[in-house]
Amino acid sequence: MRQKILDLFEYREFPHLLSFVEAVDREVLMENLIAIQEAIYHLDLALESKWEIEDAEFKPHWEAITQTLLDAGVPREETHSYLSNIRTYLKHEMLLRDGIPPTQLDIEEYYYYKSCDVQLIRRIIYDQSPILQRQMKLESWRYFDYITEVNDDVTDIVEDHESINGNGVAFYLNDFGLEEAKLILEGFIKSARVQSSNYALEKPNDQWLQFIERVTEKASYDTLALIGQLKSVLLHQEIEIEENKTIKLVAQANKLKQNTESNSLIVN
Repeated sequence: MRQKILDLFEYREFPHLLSFVEAVDREVLMENLIAIQEAIYHLDLALESKWEIEDAEFKPHWEAITQTLLDAGVPREETHSYLSNIRTYLKHEMLLRDGIPPTQLDIEEYYYYKSCDVQLIRRIIYDQSPILQRQMKLESWRYFDYITEVNDDVTDIVEDHESINGNGVAFYLNDFGLEEAKLILEGFIKSARVQSSNYALEKPNDQWLQFIERVTEKASYDTLALIGQLKSVLLHQEIEIEENKTIKLVAQANKLKQNTESNSLIVN
């Protein structure tokens, strides 16, 4: 798991951000950040462990994540605020159990909250660096996060096929078909890329915006290339997207909900 976390941090440019933290604190902060991400991954593993799961079962995971935040210097009274986006992400994952797929959410909203973990890590680095606080705005990373989250879903399309995991790209493929899904996803990536570029153009002397624009541009090219390869990947792996485990479970939950609602109407 540690290597998975280090790879995620590298991809999301966290080592670069950490270079703006006082060197004496950097190593300790890095270990704290790894602990936070590991605790979040354990929350994800709980979600993936079974389909029927109660909110109470998440309590120990919230406690563990909260403790890692405290260890990283987040004041106790602020931990609930720091975890608000992760709680919304969890709600989205629980909506799957009610038969509601990601395609019924706004795509921007869905990928905003799916990037909740990297938002949290970045915020904590930011808190520890007066230089970043003076020079960089956290919201400037929004479009980079959209694109890299789509990239993660495309990259994980095979790995997620037999697991309980809300892969947005898989659901778009299932609900809209390959060609229409590609148009939707490519449009989303290109729109995010344009928004990021516009920010950079408005402030050509802002070094952080220029840096974010460069990494966002690279991420967009890489992600569009992966989307273009989806058909080949699915064919090579002999994957029928409608056989995705989570897609089937969501369809069953939706059918059960519809039957329950129909029976309720008959009774009334």
